[in-house]
Formats: sequence, structure tokens, C-alpha cells
Amino acid sequence: MQARFARGIAQMPLTVAARESLLAEKAAMPEVGDLVTVCSQDMETEFSVRLTAVAGPELWYGVIHAITRGAEMLVVAEGLELDDVVSVRRQEIASVVKANHHH
Repeated sequence: MQARFARGIAQMPLTVAARESLLAEKAAMPEVGDLVTVCSQDMETEFSVRLTAVAGPELWYGVIHAITRGAEMLVVAEGLELDDVVSVRRQEIASVVKANHHH
């Protein structure tokens, strides 16, 4: 996962080592609006990212919606903060919560 725009200490390009997770063949392809989970390499930190735009084949831009480590909710982890804009590759997505596109 790579920061496209990060505040605070991350005023330069920042990459967070994310654990690659092969989604099951039947898993739905993520779409803009979906909430996806990206886990750090150590599997202790999880980033919930709301996808906001397609950035390329199997690559999306999104905004960090929540950061958790175990039961603890965080505001900052690995140099990233809530509301930072990141790019996420499909291989990094551990789970997908489909957005309700029917309003």
C-alpha cells in the first residue's frame, strides 16, 4: 500500500509493507465505494480503506477509514493517518465489504 497523499510526518512518498492476500477465486472484484481491509506484514495492524477511484488494472485509490491493532483503534500507524489517500493493489486486499450501491 502506498501513500498518494499523507499528512504529518509523511510529506514524502511512503510505502507500507502490506501482506499479500490471494482472494478466493469466487471473491468479487473490488469496486469504487467498497470498504477493503489491508493488513501489515506483521498482521497486527489492519487498515480499512474506502475505495474512491480506479488507478489502473487491479489498482485503486482510497481513503483510510479506520486503523486497528487488535482491539485497539488507532489514529496513526506506520506513518499513515486516518483520511490519508493511498493506492491499494488487489493482492494486498485481505477482505472486501461491498458498498450498497442501491440508494
